Amino acid sequence: MEIKISKTELLKTLSLISGIVEKKTTMPILTNVLIEAKTKKVVFTATDLEVGITSSIQAEVLKEGLVAVHARGLYDIIRELPEDLISIRVSDGYRVDIVCGRAVFKIVGLSPDEFPKLPKKGDGMSIKVEGAIINQMIEKTAFAMSTDEMRMNLNGVYLEQKDEGKDTLRMVAIDGHRLSIIDREIKGDWKLPKGVIIPRKGIIEIKRLIEVTEGAIDLWLDDKHAIVSGDNATLIIRLLDGQFPPYKQVIPKKSDRVVGVERKTVLQALKRVSILSVDRSRGVKFVFSPKNLEVSTSNPDFGEAKEDMSVEYKGDVFEIGFNARYFMEVLNIIEDDKTSFEMGDDTTPCLLRSGLDKGFTHIIMPMRL
Repeated sequence: MEIKISKTELLKTLSLISGIVEKKTTMPILTNVLIEAKTKKVVFTATDLEVGITSSIQAEVLKEGLVAVHARGLYDIIRELPEDLISIRVSDGYRVDIVCGRAVFKIVGLSPDEFPKLPKKGDGMSIKVEGAIINQMIEKTAFAMSTDEMRMNLNGVYLEQKDEGKDTLRMVAIDGHRLSIIDREIKGDWKLPKGVIIPRKGIIEIKRLIEVTEGAIDLWLDDKHAIVSGDNATLIIRLLDGQFPPYKQVIPKKSDRVVGVERKTVLQALKRVSILSVDRSRGVKFVFSPKNLEVSTSNPDFGEAKEDMSVEYKGDVFEIGFNARYFMEVLNIIEDDKTSFEMGDDTTPCLLRSGLDKGFTHIIMPMRL
């Protein structure tokens, strides 16, 4: 194999695949990137067996061929090279020569035969959607994914068609303490027979792919894989097994107490008060009274804090405890100047809605303090 390739484009591709390549693994081949030189282009492939990626770059291909090269080592070399045009040549025994200006590197590659084969599309559902829409859906749900490795079916986001026969794509994340739902209308001839769970790492890589893609992406799904294509790169993601919880049962049917609040006012107050909260639980007490909200916390090892603010509320005096971090995270991602907290009693969840984004719903479970 022998190619001449742009440092700028090569570095961009190696950066994109860096999040997928395994750092520590019992399979050394997974720390490598597969490089395949074809007519007028070079294809780069990486995988950890859960998430895979292929990305192609236009290049001058003097001789076709394949080789596997240590991904991190290659990235570090390319990043420090002095000029934009790089020559890469593979000789017998998979020895890789990299030349740029006066800089010459001779590194050891591996046989491409050891590299795992990535799944390909079969029968499944395919839609084309603006990357900005999927990116926004991820931003408004991914923060609520679980990190509990014992509950793998919550370690990702749930994707489903909201209602059969309607062009609404729904994304849901839940961690047992909060629930985030986002709906978006996606035009086109598509049907998702059942919901699927895209794992955390897959969601992170989809977002990274969207950030370097202009316009629409292609999303293909079957029972086992999601394949996402944008510009010159394609992600192949193994879906999570297991049943996603019946999340609709958590959504309150009726709220007896509705409180209108200034988003930034509540957010800043929670940031200040929660400084003194117990690190693990971040518990903060909310006390609602007519036209007023008091947030407070106490820490036996540190002290106590409280802050009052004006709100739109006409009900009785009412106390309830919450994890402050959960409120701060959702208040950071909605765009509204004003929002509402909808609650029942001190054992039922708080529902937050967005006036600017009618497709967004967030639910936070209370905690005992």
